[in-house]
Amino acid sequence: MPLLTSSHVRRYGWLSLLASIELAAPHVTAAQAFPDLVEFSAWSRSWSGTLGSKGVEVTLNRAADGLSGSYCYQPCAAETRYRLQLSGRIEGEQAVLTERNVNNPTVTTGTWHVTSFNDGIAGSWISSAGKRKLPLKLDRTQDELEVRFPFEIRLLADALPEEEGDGCPTPPVVFGIRLYKDGEPVQTLATESQGTCSLFLPELIDANFDGWPDLTIAELLPAGPNVPHQTWLYDPKTGRFVDAPSVLQGVTSAEFDPAHQMIYSYWRSSCCEHGVTTYRWQGDEVVEVDNRSSYFLPVMDGTTRRTCYIAPAYVKGFIEFPSRIEQTKDGRLTLHGIDPQSCDLDEGAFLERTYIDIWKPAQPGEQPTRLRTEESEWVKTDTSVGPRYCADVPYYDNGHIRRVVLSERTEWCSQQSPDQQ
Repeated sequence: MPLLTSSHVRRYGWLSLLASIELAAPHVTAAQAFPDLVEFSAWSRSWSGTLGSKGVEVTLNRAADGLSGSYCYQPCAAETRYRLQLSGRIEGEQAVLTERNVNNPTVTTGTWHVTSFNDGIAGSWISSAGKRKLPLKLDRTQDELEVRFPFEIRLLADALPEEEGDGCPTPPVVFGIRLYKDGEPVQTLATESQGTCSLFLPELIDANFDGWPDLTIAELLPAGPNVPHQTWLYDPKTGRFVDAPSVLQGVTSAEFDPAHQMIYSYWRSSCCEHGVTTYRWQGDEVVEVDNRSSYFLPVMDGTTRRTCYIAPAYVKGFIEFPSRIEQTKDGRLTLHGIDPQSCDLDEGAFLERTYIDIWKPAQPGEQPTRLRTEESEWVKTDTSVGPRYCADVPYYDNGHIRRVVLSERTEWCSQQSPDQQ
């Protein structure tokens, strides 16, 4: 095989090249086949146990010899889970980790001396002044997917990751995920992934809800939350991974709900439009089920016109709008999860997505039913500069709908009907 560089690989495609390596010489590593690339270990693991006499939960990520992660004292709360940060290097079965608090990251609060990663973590914690030393004993915690994943992961990249420090280093480009079993390479998954400031690591997911661990990796970090991923499904019959369907590959920031067998994605198309799309499996393919986008809901706060930004959310198998207007049995309208005073002053900037959806009240966990929609309309009216088409906007006003023609600001109006343009 002729010598191939990274530029050859980018030009001719990783998938065919890496596949040809496996077919021709399955025990030759990709790094050996491409001398200008490097191969290194990568994992994300969790432990729980004791630091001194206190219970702790620990998560560490490995990329080459670098370790980073966090820990918290039990019971771990959302606001404390990632407060204590760890970073350092691993050497064989030992490691030295520096501990810092995210609230004051320039100050070292302690040092972890790990003497063994075998069957857990053993070692000690030493205070920053060196006057206190506490024993560290942690057991590995694994979910069902980790238990069923028999492979060691190594990444194939154009460089080793830089050591963590101040600033934002440029991570290497990952071109392959190399899977080993019992010390032997069994499969290489071609990809192209580059994080921002830090490396993306492969994640275990159950993308098709069959109970087997599938693999995914983020490809790049654009304006969130539209993060593209590449995903592979595990085939238990062959013991190998295959490409997920194209529809799933195109879903950004996909999340998986095994209880309802649903895939959902939060997305953003502009500064002021967010949405949720749901999907489900239909045979071997993924199909779209529902798609909802944010909108602007007009309300009257006394005599002040305001516009509330209403965004959808995924809840237990369906999409709903947690903030909405509901209609009671007597026909009266009520605000559900909306505080008018928290809404913006109405400046007429988004008339194309300004309306009021009216919903039937729903019990918790029940999908709400939309009864009707009060739309904004363009009406011809007299203004200070002559006849114009101005927006006739519905406003929620103390239990009722009140329509207001926005003619006082002629720049919001048009000489021709926007509906006919």
